Amino acid sequence: MRIPLHIKGEKLWKVCAFIILCIILACCGEEIASVEQPSTAKVGSTVPITVNINIPTAGDGGPDYLVFGFLVPKGWQTSKNTTITYSGPRGNGNMTLIPNTTLAKNGGGLNWPDLMKKTFGIGANLIDDMEWVAYQSDKSFTHGGNETITGKLNIQIKVGADNNNTLVKLGYCITDTGNGFTSNEFGTYYSVKLMADCFELTGGTGDMVDFCNPQLTTVNPPKSLDNDFVTLTFDGTVTSTQLSGAQNVYLCATAYTSDGKTVTVCEQTDKTKMVQLPAGSNRYQITFWPKSFFGATDAQTIVKMEYFITSANGATKIGYGNTSSPFVYTFKCS
Repeated sequence: MRIPLHIKGEKLWKVCAFIILCIILACCGEEIASVEQPSTAKVGSTVPITVNINIPTAGDGGPDYLVFGFLVPKGWQTSKNTTITYSGPRGNGNMTLIPNTTLAKNGGGLNWPDLMKKTFGIGANLIDDMEWVAYQSDKSFTHGGNETITGKLNIQIKVGADNNNTLVKLGYCITDTGNGFTSNEFGTYYSVKLMADCFELTGGTGDMVDFCNPQLTTVNPPKSLDNDFVTLTFDGTVTSTQLSGAQNVYLCATAYTSDGKTVTVCEQTDKTKMVQLPAGSNRYQITFWPKSFFGATDAQTIVKMEYFITSANGATKIGYGNTSSPFVYTFKCS
């Protein structure tokens, strides 16, 4: 901050005091000190997670409510399968879900989950099938003078409602209802912890969903039904394969229907050709309507698709993890 030369004496002291106050305030705001999270769990088990928080303050403020955000896979149905309590010298209580109709402070008209996603994204996860779930303390808090409010958020989450084996990087954030995700010359009034290590969920019977590692193929949207258009991408830049540098690649797929039938479409034609976008990128895409692609009748529902990526003559097939096993995609809406 530049001080005009004509400010002297008492005025100069007041300006200096203001600068010092700004420096002090800049240190204030919610802080996630640490997260105690296991590295692995079984599908259907209840996982304990502890988020240790500090709230350093300067001056009088409040009453405000603590706001907490939890970044998780949508398939876990976290809002139905999680309880969160808080504890600390100021007392104990419960964290309650914030309704999606509640607009976030300084959120530009967004609710809390949408603002969290806009502000923090999906962390280092590679599949956009994640959600932020927002909670608020059941009691407000006030503060006065220079103090640090400490506490713990105690999470109990039943994981894997979708029954999928999963690799994912969870995330956590905190703020308060008085400031929201504000950062200015006086301080940053929020804290976020996006985990760098993958949390592994095992023991499920569904698909393996790997949010952490680049995949040779992806299907967008991640969850769809057989009557939705889907885009399948083969990313040949992830690792070297027998199709590296290929000009043309094709989809070879088998559909499994609810009435026990299988339908295979494995041909090297315009119907199955994947387009390289952009040219020379070694990334290929095909967009199709599964029900039509496989010729399913109105009475049939496609529940699963197994597929390979093939060469122009069909002799070379690339499967899951660059192996001879097929990629698998299960059609489901949640």
